[in-house]
Amino acid sequence: MTTANMGSNWVMRPVRAPRALPADMRAVAGRLLPAVVLFYSALLPQEMRLELLGLELYPYRIASLALLPWVMRSLVQGRIRLGFADMLILAGSAWILISFISFYGSATGMVRGGALVVDIVPAYLIGRTCLQNLTDFRRFLVLIAPGALLVGITMLAETLFQKALLRPFLANIFGNLASYENGVAVGPARGLTDVRLGLLRVAGPFSHPIMAGLLLASLLPLYALSGLRKWPLHIGLAASLCAVLSISSIVFLVMIFFLVMAAYDWLQRRVEFLNWSRFIFASGIVALTLQALSQNGLVPVIIRYTLKPSTGNYRRLIWDFGMQSVREHPWFGIAYSDYVRAYWMHNSVDAQWLLLAMRHGIPAIILFFLAIMVVLVQLAIKTPQHRELDRKFYLAITVTLASFVLAGFTVAFFGGMQIWFYLLLGIFASLAMARDGVAEVSPRRIQAPVAGLR
Repeated sequence: MTTANMGSNWVMRPVRAPRALPADMRAVAGRLLPAVVLFYSALLPQEMRLELLGLELYPYRIASLALLPWVMRSLVQGRIRLGFADMLILAGSAWILISFISFYGSATGMVRGGALVVDIVPAYLIGRTCLQNLTDFRRFLVLIAPGALLVGITMLAETLFQKALLRPFLANIFGNLASYENGVAVGPARGLTDVRLGLLRVAGPFSHPIMAGLLLASLLPLYALSGLRKWPLHIGLAASLCAVLSISSIVFLVMIFFLVMAAYDWLQRRVEFLNWSRFIFASGIVALTLQALSQNGLVPVIIRYTLKPSTGNYRRLIWDFGMQSVREHPWFGIAYSDYVRAYWMHNSVDAQWLLLAMRHGIPAIILFFLAIMVVLVQLAIKTPQHRELDRKFYLAITVTLASFVLAGFTVAFFGGMQIWFYLLLGIFASLAMARDGVAEVSPRRIQAPVAGLR
């Protein structure tokens, strides 16, 4: 009971009890919670870490380990039916362990390889288990929109002040991150102070501007074609557009790629002659023509129109020396050891697919890349089978995964970005294998967090 002053009299009024969520909505909230928790942990700066037995436990790694029992219980209870892509991901993760054990020995290999597997398998399986259909994914996008907006606001503030704000503040509390060479800490990491187009490249809570920009850019097609409305759509789009503050060529390329795909989809729905098969065929012809007629092939043509061509040329050298390393160590790779390269080059490898092959051997990249291709083909087949609203959403999902494939040739995913990639891959695998005819809730009724869902 509470009191209210009405004139000179105080009267007692009953307090209205909060409306409880229906049982099915509580079940939905409980199923989505692990994925939401993992996403928000991936947004936290790596400075907010714990050190245990010589291991760095970053926020996302702590969340993955805490959620691991839930993942195992879900598998035991048979909540998901493991498909071909799932088996490939698990096999690729097992090969990571095998490659490190082969290189370092049992004890060290299990510790170092296990840390990498913990960053991959739980995130993927949480995505596979938590979200089962487009309705789940729309609800998930509603719940993560505020976190994405906070990342965008942080990047905008750092752009306005022309200096990093969040991570240096947290470094004063938790200590600076270490810089690693060959998998061993060699001193404090140095912050990036790269200026492009007269602006400082900002990273917000991430360790590199590209990671921040790529995560936000990957949200653009998902929110734009999700069918959501009102504040989830508005803040989701606002957050994704903040990706440009990273001033990264690959981020711009990902966003342009989506706009081109969306424009062509709009056009081919109105011009009978056009379809996706013809588009893919024509794109292949153009690429082969540029490869054959241009000097040194297609890659230099693309590099010529990047924001910083010298960076593109440097990545070409990484591929040249990296592929030589793969040819010399094809089965188990070189783990964290140095690869042979020009004396003036750094030891970083800015290519996700090349890095997998160099560290763990050709079997690892074949298994992971094949898994992604399986999911991508399943999504492409499934897209035209749905009504228009859901078809557009499936198109956005397919374009997002294709964008990651393209980005992986020039960017290595690490930190929270790697967690986001494997979480999304698990979600996309679930959507690719979702049974047709599953009842979906209209996105017009999904405009608030779980408490407001009907």
